[in-house]
Amino acid sequence: MLMRLLQSSIFAAVLCTSVSLQAKELVVDLSAPIVKITAGFAGTELLLFGAKRGPGDVIVVVRGPLERKTVHLKERKFGIWVNTDNLAFDDIPSYYWFSSNKPVNKMLPADVLTRHQIGLDEIQILPENEDANAEQAIAFSAALVREKVRKKLYSKDASPLLFLNDMLFRTRIEFPANVSVGEFAIETYLVRDNEIITSETTLLNVRKFGLEAKVYNFAHDHALLYGIFAVIIACFAGWLANAAFKRR
Repeated sequence: MLMRLLQSSIFAAVLCTSVSLQAKELVVDLSAPIVKITAGFAGTELLLFGAKRGPGDVIVVVRGPLERKTVHLKERKFGIWVNTDNLAFDDIPSYYWFSSNKPVNKMLPADVLTRHQIGLDEIQILPENEDANAEQAIAFSAALVREKVRKKLYSKDASPLLFLNDMLFRTRIEFPANVSVGEFAIETYLVRDNEIITSETTLLNVRKFGLEAKVYNFAHDHALLYGIFAVIIACFAGWLANAAFKRR
């Protein structure tokens, strides 16, 4: 029953864009334009649905805001783990997820996948220092990707994209609890005869609301005061815990 209601809602939404579909090869929409992060946010899913005209396969790629990440190499010395080396990477997607109705390497040649960065192995992760050792850069970037996959910020394999008929399709985009805020770009590609016929870009905002938003904005607008308050609260919490321990 729930699936029928879902399909009915998708049909209704796509039928509203039937005029656009007559002029375009591809029409895409989201179940919500904003992901709201509140105090109890534990991750969420959004439904992406659309319609295509004529034969073809569909690939969806979601990229989060670009960020700078530093990877540290830790080694055990004198019984403790210490950072012995590090490498910074600039302009990497904070989030990467993709979906398709069949394996992407069977839909497009390798050079096209690389050009559009479709697939986890095709993400361009380059060190900030252009003179960095090539072998070191490969090892550190692989470690960065593994950590992103572990935190569910990068999808290792394509999520399923389902066709409801020859025209309509849908897929579910998963956002973990630790997703970053900002503007996300959703690229939907229509593939036919090993070529990308057309693509549609949909923008999605991930924003904090309520107390989470107030704390986040205060921390960014007044970093010094936020740091002072954080230290005071930590000291008070430590004193309170010590007092409770002494009473026991």
